[in-house]
Order: sequence, then C-alpha cells, then structure tokens
Amino acid sequence: MELQKLENFRLIDRNKAGANATVCRDDTIATAEYIFYLQANDCLSIRLGRHDSQISTQDHEAFLIQEQRNIRHMVKPDVIRVRQEARARISENNV
Repeated sequence: MELQKLENFRLIDRNKAGANATVCRDDTIATAEYIFYLQANDCLSIRLGRHDSQISTQDHEAFLIQEQRNIRHMVKPDVIRVRQEARARISENNV
C-alpha cells in the first residue's frame, strides 16, 4: 500500500486531529479517515477511522503500523499549523 495524499487536516479535539487519506494498493484506490493523537506539536499515534471497504480494515491497520513513523514526520508541519490556528482563534475570542 502507498499513501497518495492527506487532505483536510483538522483538529477534532484538543489533542486529536483528523485527516482524509487516499491510499493505493495495486490498482485499487481507497479513502479513509486517519485520527492523529497529539501532544504539544508532536503526533504520538495514528488510528484508523471510517474507511471504504475496498481495502480491508486489517490491511489499513497493518499499513499504519508499518508507516506510522513516516506519516508522523509528514504531518508535523500540519500539527504545528492547526495548533497555531487554534491559539489564534482563542486569542481573538479573548479580546
């Protein structure tokens, strides 16, 4: 399997983010939601959310285990960005 793209990276909760993932295996393209558990500006772990049935849950989870380190490094700039946006919204509301 190969991760094609991550879109719509957003905060779901204070220490949880989500993104829409597009993955490819052989000639099959599938979509899934990845849930990222955060601490400060780091991603601690990634879990599989909702996904279409073209690729099995077990295959998605095995892929996440195998590629977790690479994906965590890939989303670090997005984690920093959404954290800064959240801080800015809080600052605007407190004025």
